[in-house]
Amino acid sequence: MYNRWIIGFLILLGMVACRQKTAAPEQEYQILVKSLPSYFPELPVPEKNPLNDAKIELGKRLFYDPALSKDSSVSCASCHYPQFAYTDERKGGIGESGNPTLRNSPTLANMAFHPYYMFDGGIPTLELQVVAPLMHPDEMGFDLFEAVERLKNNREYVRLAEEAFGEPLNAGSTAYAIAAFERTILSFSSPYDRYLQGEKTALNEEQKRGMELFMSDSLNCSACHSGYNLSDYGFYNIGLYRHYADPGRWRVTENPADSGKFKVPTLRNIELTGPYMHDGSLATLAEVIAFKMTGGADHPLKSEKVHAFTLNDEDQQALIAFLQSFTDWEFINREIERKKK
Repeated sequence: MYNRWIIGFLILLGMVACRQKTAAPEQEYQILVKSLPSYFPELPVPEKNPLNDAKIELGKRLFYDPALSKDSSVSCASCHYPQFAYTDERKGGIGESGNPTLRNSPTLANMAFHPYYMFDGGIPTLELQVVAPLMHPDEMGFDLFEAVERLKNNREYVRLAEEAFGEPLNAGSTAYAIAAFERTILSFSSPYDRYLQGEKTALNEEQKRGMELFMSDSLNCSACHSGYNLSDYGFYNIGLYRHYADPGRWRVTENPADSGKFKVPTLRNIELTGPYMHDGSLATLAEVIAFKMTGGADHPLKSEKVHAFTLNDEDQQALIAFLQSFTDWEFINREIERKKK
């Protein structure tokens, strides 16, 4: 179960949010939001944390600042690099303790649309998700209230907090600002997106063959990886192991039936976000497909949606080519440039 401080922190966040400024019209972030395709829902922005440019800028700077970790050695970006679609190419992230985290670092792309966070879904809001790694001993390992005292020495942070929230920088506004920045990490311009919007040449013939396989009943990939973000956000045991070291969803519900169940990840930018699975145990897309073809281990709680199938080499490559069509280079390049500003 997650630490009880999360519940108490909700109260602080609510108090901060009630006092902050509302978003001004036609700001920079709105240009990006207006570009979302029609098959995306409206960007979810909580009333208690409206977006504005100052808040997003403050959140971005905090995201990249190692001062938020106890020994000032790691930042949020230490596990989430824009060139890797905000993942880190490692099985597990490395926190300020130097120890690897239990789970693989997931992509932050389109986090605004997630109904809950972490692989086990144990955190209900993006604001609270921000706080969890900051205070976790194997990640950033710092008391947020102490971290804020350190951040107050930065005059630019103090200025941006006043502009964004109308009050001095504090623990609540720190979490809200990072969450605001993360809400604007939006990926929606891949070749697959262009194909959905009518540009039929956006996918080549091999990718179209891969799409047929992906959508087919025999592979059943789209049963879980569906919708605008290529995830149904469900929790499934896919038979990755016969005995799971990480109990997954069980950590939240303590329901034995949830053992080994993990949230379905988005496939957006999947070409760049390896290694794969909740623990980073599969290094390449070819390994993922090879595992899927086996139908998984014989686990009593394995989902009925998971079953074995056979693909020849040509079809395996076509499926990988289709998965690569989810790579959004416009997004990657935009985020790399945004980091530099």
